[in-house]
Amino acid sequence: MKKILFDLTKTQPMNGTKFHGGAKYGIAIFKKLVDIAPDKIAAYYDDSIYIDESVIKLCHSKNIIMEKKRDASILSISRKYGNILYSPLIDSTYLTDDSFHIIVTIHGLRVLELPFDEYEIYYRKFPLKRVKIIQSIYKFFLKRKRKKNYICDLQYQKKSLTKSNISFVTVSNHSKYSLLTFIPQIKANDIQVFFSPSTIDDSIRVKEKSNIAEKYYLIVSGNRWIKNSVRAIIALDELFTEHPEISGIVIVTGIKQKSDLTINIKNPNRFVFVGYVDETKLTELYHNAYLFIYPSLNEGFGYPPLEAMHEGCPVIASAIASIPEICGNAVLYFNPYSIDEIKMRILQMENKSIRSEYIKKGFERESYIRSKQDEDLEKMAHYILSFLNNTEH
Repeated sequence: MKKILFDLTKTQPMNGTKFHGGAKYGIAIFKKLVDIAPDKIAAYYDDSIYIDESVIKLCHSKNIIMEKKRDASILSISRKYGNILYSPLIDSTYLTDDSFHIIVTIHGLRVLELPFDEYEIYYRKFPLKRVKIIQSIYKFFLKRKRKKNYICDLQYQKKSLTKSNISFVTVSNHSKYSLLTFIPQIKANDIQVFFSPSTIDDSIRVKEKSNIAEKYYLIVSGNRWIKNSVRAIIALDELFTEHPEISGIVIVTGIKQKSDLTINIKNPNRFVFVGYVDETKLTELYHNAYLFIYPSLNEGFGYPPLEAMHEGCPVIASAIASIPEICGNAVLYFNPYSIDEIKMRILQMENKSIRSEYIKKGFERESYIRSKQDEDLEKMAHYILSFLNNTEH
């Protein structure tokens, strides 16, 4: 019997990261496929590393065949089930054989849209006394390296995404038109757009203010330059100096200590770096935050603003990439490259009536997007399953 072989390895730890957006996305797609047609799905995974326990339980309860990576390559395994494969992330392995058909999700072309940002160097540990000299040298060589990588990445994407045996979907209209911009050989009608499934776990119940400061601003993924936390931290630090009447602290996830960033913070007692936090803790942080600041430089979809809105936390965010498409009129936008503009939006949210307005807008927007996410998840599952009957898409 023909089956869709689902590449679960893309939901397992990657590049030293146990939990990542691609994993959440892939698990949601897998669960929906199993829910609709369990007899038409087989799974491929690596039994030597962590895999989400709920996935294992689901496979056992639904009698899903689980093929192990150590037994054979994914391409050879796919032949057992009719040469049809789905993956939540692209992999160069898939490009080595044209005899099977792959459906793959392209979340975005970040390496092409934003190969370099001059503030990236602040996420490296340099001695503060010599930082200007070191950063100037580093910036020069990093730009040259990224320019070379950009050319290679563009050639790779053009080669991979125009192969006749690959069908792909993406998670936002922004990502669709990014594909059409960088790879004009692709036809618009060949790109399926389905919003990313919701990552919100309604079963999590948070504690009100437990052991958390009365007022705090929240920044997440502070260790990743693409998320642009340094500019937001500088903006807040300057505001605390210029407007001493502004109360509260800043909580930054993803960074264990300030020394992980090469910046001089003038109000260090106002910043708390908490490193990695689990989903329950993150939900609690969203729920009790005064304001969520999302200065990301690039997103194919962007979960965090929706997660914050769901918990009644107002949001200010970058007016860039997919963020306006997802957040609509429910957030205050800023130019993420302008520290002054980030400061303006933070000051706006100090106005109680404006803040209340955006809390209300956030609830409405998250509810609207959630309904579209649920609808698109159903559509995407049926789209993938349709390849069992017809590979001429």
